[in-house]
This record gives sequence, structure tokens and C-alpha cells, in this order.
Amino acid sequence: MKGRREGVLAGGALLGAALLLTGCAKPDRSEIVTWTDQHGRACTGVAVVDSEDGDREVTGIDCDYPPEGRQPGRSTSAPLPD
Repeated sequence: MKGRREGVLAGGALLGAALLLTGCAKPDRSEIVTWTDQHGRACTGVAVVDSEDGDREVTGIDCDYPPEGRQPGRSTSAPLPD
């Protein structure tokens, strides 16, 4: 019985350490991004930036042609407001 109790306690300690380490991970962040596509449309989307490797996943993409006589602005990236 004593060996089993020590194994359970050691497993609990490992689980606690794993939870503590994952709690310290830097959270992913979201940004609003704008760009002009190859057809000249002004596009806006929300990019989720992975904190571990910097990969971006863009969702909520909305593209539209600019009004007659206007050109899209430069590409930008900004954090989402709180």
C-alpha cells in the first residue's frame, strides 16, 4: 500500500507541475489586418497570432473594391481593442 500511495502522490506532483507550466504560457493574440489583394480590392480580416511560433491564421475576411476614383491604402496590422 505504501508504494501505491507514493506513486499517486508523485503523479499528483507531476500533474501540478504540468498545470503550472502551461499556466505560464504566453497567450495567442488577435490583430485586425488590412491589405490589398491581387484584384485591387481592399480587404480586412482578423489574424490570430500563435505565441509559440508566430504563425498567423486569418479569419473573418471581408474584401470590397474601393469607390470609383479611389485607391486602397497601405497594408496595416493593429492589435484588437480591449
